[in-house]
Amino acid sequence: MIKNVPIIGRFKDGDVIVTEGIISNNAYIVLSGEVRVLKKIDDKQVIIGRLKKGDVFGEMGLISNTHRSASVIAVGEVNIGIIDKESFIIMLNDIPNDLRCIIDALVERLKVTTKKLANIGIQLEKAKKTINAFSLQTIEREE
Repeated sequence: MIKNVPIIGRFKDGDVIVTEGIISNNAYIVLSGEVRVLKKIDDKQVIIGRLKKGDVFGEMGLISNTHRSASVIAVGEVNIGIIDKESFIIMLNDIPNDLRCIIDALVERLKVTTKKLANIGIQLEKAKKTINAFSLQTIEREE
């Protein structure tokens, strides 16, 4: 975990901390509490993860200067720390270029994986609805 990260915000249950699609300027660290990570697929919000104390989010955009790939919502009371872009760039400049290329490749792969995971979540929900509908029809026929 990164040391000496100041608290930038206290959030209550349901508060939006990061919104999918906005330009990235910071990475965040969960100092206390828990957050839910949501990805929008076909006008639906799919939960793709939960993060707890010590977990970092927003790092992909900070590294690759892209839009937020997901939204992050507080679950209960949450305290968040920040790594601002200027401080991050100073730290990043100390990394050799060869290693930076590897980090960039990992970020791209993670974005693809996140999108695939969200699509799997949508397919799972569709399958559950189909199974439930089929089960109801079977029960009705048996009665």
